[in-house]
Amino acid sequence: MKIELVPLIELPTFKFPDLNEMTDSDEKNRLLIERNYSDVKNLKPFNEHQYKLSEISDSDLKKAIELHVSDLPITESCAFFGGYGLKINNEFVLFPQCCGLLSEINDWKKMLNVNFEPFYLPECHPSPKFKKVGNEVVIECDSTHEDFYPKTKSVIKVNYESLISAINNVCIELEEISKKLDTFNSEYETESVADNLIWKE
Repeated sequence: MKIELVPLIELPTFKFPDLNEMTDSDEKNRLLIERNYSDVKNLKPFNEHQYKLSEISDSDLKKAIELHVSDLPITESCAFFGGYGLKINNEFVLFPQCCGLLSEINDWKKMLNVNFEPFYLPECHPSPKFKKVGNEVVIECDSTHEDFYPKTKSVIKVNYESLISAINNVCIELEEISKKLDTFNSEYETESVADNLIWKE
């Protein structure tokens, strides 16, 4: 069983007034991406509007920071919207849900404790529930109150050791991306842009 955690970002966009009346959400999103970013338009979106964080160019990362932070001090900003897609044998079985954040890496890291208590992701909705049963992590995607999008299996079972390896690997990937984000520290008057937009809970 090959397990991967993929950091996915929901890119912020400036809302152009002439697009407000568009009813085709896919086309509207395509135009917003095209107008706001120079290279993202050449990338494949996942779950319709999420992009691999590692594939975003340096110039588009800079634009994403600018649009996400807007006129707030960066220390008052939440992390980038998005989260972590779970891939099993090269197929996505779980995507970040609405209002998910890249800072959810801190929740995934709870599983590094072999005796972790069952938990939900605190920001996204609906939220999967994670619990350990034997040598497996059982992910319950209960859609009683709100459907998962896209439609997700109600129960996903993952080998614990394989998932731990995936968590450690994605943390290494995030550290590399953090170095790129931190090149903008002086511009945003902070010790670490990455701490604010990825790691801060």
